[in-house]
Amino acid sequence: MDDSKLKLTFENYEIELSNDKDFKLNSADNSFKYDFTYHDEEALNYQCSQHAIRVFASGQLYKSAIVCAIAGGTTIHSQTAIVDNNDIFICCANKVFSLSLPDLKLNWITEVDMATCFGIYKADNGLFTHGEMTVKRLDHSGQIIWDIGLRDIIVNFEENREQEEFVLRDNYISLMDFNNNKYQLGFDGKFISEQLSEQQKRWDLIDKKRKQKNEKPWWKFWA
Repeated sequence: MDDSKLKLTFENYEIELSNDKDFKLNSADNSFKYDFTYHDEEALNYQCSQHAIRVFASGQLYKSAIVCAIAGGTTIHSQTAIVDNNDIFICCANKVFSLSLPDLKLNWITEVDMATCFGIYKADNGLFTHGEMTVKRLDHSGQIIWDIGLRDIIVNFEENREQEEFVLRDNYISLMDFNNNKYQLGFDGKFISEQLSEQQKRWDLIDKKRKQKNEKPWWKFWA
């Protein structure tokens, strides 16, 4: 198990999330026995992301669970999970797991991206996920209300970046894609604004010229 941890609270309970990369499904040799194990179908056959959840009451372990899923690998960080009402929502690979609190019974599993789910947020009485390919809004039963993609993947690898790729504001989401295009996305799934980078403008111009070159002269359409 690595050192990445996230600590949350629910009523008088303390919740700790961590990676358990050494855990093996259906193995009797695991160093820790979880009360519950939840996984997608593919996790039975392939190496997967594996996030442990432990609930403590008065400093004593109350319940434990581990969630396992296959897709782009995820780790534990500040936006891996959120607590809302009586549930905890956890990103694992390209899925979100919802568990009830404090007993950690499974509510649902929903796939929220083709590749990876980087984070989950709550606002406007809903849940929002930052995936590599799309932004999605879910309700608390795991149903996808809307999803939307950008011109490029929602990732920024620049060390000295001027903006995070996903920032939740009071009434909209600030986004930046891999090509440094900037967006403001409303909680209704509609774009408020789009600011193209200079590189994107050059690429759009090149694409436009290519399309114009491939177009037939008007008089050939009836030939």
